[in-house]
Amino acid sequence: MELKDALVTGASGRLGTRLIKELVDRGIKVRALVSKKESLIGLPPGVVPFVGDIKDKKVLNEACEGVDTVFHLAAVVSQYKVPVKELVRVNVDGTNDVIEACKTNRVRHIIFASSVDVYGNNRKEILTEESKTKPTDMYGHSKMMAEDIVKESPIPYTILRFAAIYGPGFEKSFFKIFRVIKEEKAYIIGNGSNHLPIIHVNDAVQALIFSGMNSEALNKIYNVSDGEEHTQEELFNVAADMLKVEKPKKHMSALVVKIFAKKRGLDSDELRFITCDRKISIEKITKDLGYKPKVSILKGSEELIREFNSKHTR
Repeated sequence: MELKDALVTGASGRLGTRLIKELVDRGIKVRALVSKKESLIGLPPGVVPFVGDIKDKKVLNEACEGVDTVFHLAAVVSQYKVPVKELVRVNVDGTNDVIEACKTNRVRHIIFASSVDVYGNNRKEILTEESKTKPTDMYGHSKMMAEDIVKESPIPYTILRFAAIYGPGFEKSFFKIFRVIKEEKAYIIGNGSNHLPIIHVNDAVQALIFSGMNSEALNKIYNVSDGEEHTQEELFNVAADMLKVEKPKKHMSALVVKIFAKKRGLDSDELRFITCDRKISIEKITKDLGYKPKVSILKGSEELIREFNSKHTR
C-alpha cells in the first residue's frame, strides 16, 4: 500500500513532531494540523500547515482534502487537572469530527493512536487485541469511545494501542522518578512485581509508519510496546544502576501511595503508570506487519539517563 500524502493531527505534540520528521525523510507529502500558530516554527520545510482546533470542521475539511492517509494523534493525553468535559471534547468529539472530514474527502486510511489504558490498569492475563476492554479511568474511557467511533465508520482504519511512551520529548515524568532514585529516597510500591508496558518513541513512530504502508494493517487493532515484561522493581533497578546509586530496597504499601506521590512531586497520571499491572502481547503486529521494536530498555534508559545527568546535579 503506497503512502503518498498524509495529514498528521496533533502535529506539534511529542509524538507528532517525530512522526512528521520521519514522513518527510521518506519523501512523503505531509500536512500538519496544529492548534496554535506558535507551533508552526518547529515544522520541517515543505510541510503544509493548518492552524485550528480539533473541533474546527472547516479547517479539518481543508486539511483532509487530497490526502490518502490521516494519522490521528491529537488528544488530551493527561487527565491530571483536565476537566472531563474537555477530555471528551477533544478525544471523543474531536475524533468524530476527524472521521467526518475523512468521509467528506474520501480519505482511504485513518491510523488512530489509542492506548493500552483501554484495558484498565490492573489485569493478570496477557493482554491481546481480543482481550476485553475495561478502562478504569476517564482517559481510558475516552480512548475506548474514540476507538468505537473509528471502527464504526466506513473509513478503513488501523488502531494502535500504545504502551507508555518514553524517550526524547517524553522525559519529564521519568526525570521525576530518576531524581528520587538518585537521592536514594525511592520506595518500591507494593512488592514491585507489577508489569509496566513501555515503548521508545522511535519504535512508536515506526509502528505508525508500518501501519500506513502495509495493506495488511487495514481494519486491524494492534498492541504496541517493546514486547518485554518489565516490572516496576526491574525498571527502578535499571535506573539505579545507571545512576550509580543503591537500588531501592524499601517497600511502600499502596495505602500510602498518594502521600508518597505528593511528596515526590508525582501527579495522578504518573502514579497510575507506576502502579499499573499489564502484560501486553505484540505478537499480532509482529506477525502481520513484520514490526519489531529496535530500542531495548537498556539503550533507551542510557539515552534518558545521559540527558538527565546533563540537566541535574546531585
